[in-house]
Amino acid sequence: MSMTLNDLATRLKVSTATISRALSKPETVAPDTRKRVLEGVRRYGYQLNGIARSLRTQQTRTIGIIVPDIRNPFFSAIVKAVEDVARANDFTVLICNADEDGRNEEAAVRLFLDRQVSGVIHCSAGGNVQLLAALQRKAIPMIDLDRRSGLKHVDTVELDNALGALLAANHLLSLGHKRVAMISGPHHLSNSRNRLNGFRKALREADIPLPKEYVEFGDFREASGRRAAEKLLALSERPTALFVANNEMTAGALSALREQKIKIPDELSLVGFDDARWAQYSDPPLTIVAQPTGAMGKRAAELLLARIQNEKGATIEVFPPALIVRASTAPPR
Repeated sequence: MSMTLNDLATRLKVSTATISRALSKPETVAPDTRKRVLEGVRRYGYQLNGIARSLRTQQTRTIGIIVPDIRNPFFSAIVKAVEDVARANDFTVLICNADEDGRNEEAAVRLFLDRQVSGVIHCSAGGNVQLLAALQRKAIPMIDLDRRSGLKHVDTVELDNALGALLAANHLLSLGHKRVAMISGPHHLSNSRNRLNGFRKALREADIPLPKEYVEFGDFREASGRRAAEKLLALSERPTALFVANNEMTAGALSALREQKIKIPDELSLVGFDDARWAQYSDPPLTIVAQPTGAMGKRAAELLLARIQNEKGATIEVFPPALIVRASTAPPR
């Protein structure tokens, strides 16, 4: 049976509050007492996370971050930006990868509640909103980053996704394309819906028809981008231009195009979303919609630290996208 905080206090003949202070606020405890507590923790094999669960304070100086896919360079860059801010402010970061699965996201939230993290940065994978609300009930600050959770009164840092898709579509239309298709992300995610809405708006305003079969849906993963591109290429009236809603699905679409020996941009113009490092070294280099990834991650971390310090308010900060034109787009033949 594992030792409890009370057991350890009895062994050391000190109060549970003294043990907690010795570990979380050592400057408030006499050096000899702190030394005795640390030796006792080691000697009796007491788990420090057990102490953390017994504390009634949120000052664990740990930030939890949930990302949908740690392999995606966009989220890797987000994590780096958050860690840079956290480290500069003497916080540690606990990273959980949801793997684009709401069940994994829910497990991460339970872990954060168990560890009593000081705050959470949340990039939704579509998990249980009611479970997320438990963070609010325990007064644990949360920031929605990139994707909205559906909770009210939550600080949000996101891209103007509709504008990004509109820039991509308008670029293709300005080149003279009239058969323009899109590979969208899953409809239950806010950023995916907004990108699709922006794309549709651009075609509607240009009075360009968008057949139902010209919109395929993926899950923001590479394999789904490949499958979606294969379906579009199999159409009797194949599109001359394609917009893909994130970098992982763009990689999958590229794989399908190369397997079928489709020449880019001679036979099909391609615009991706997110400026992954590989995009500029692709052959040809890809036209993309870029997000200010580092700035978004940095701002999310700054807002979270402000809320941890009890600064009040809930804000929505929307960052502008940028279209970077490279060699993967050209007028249709």
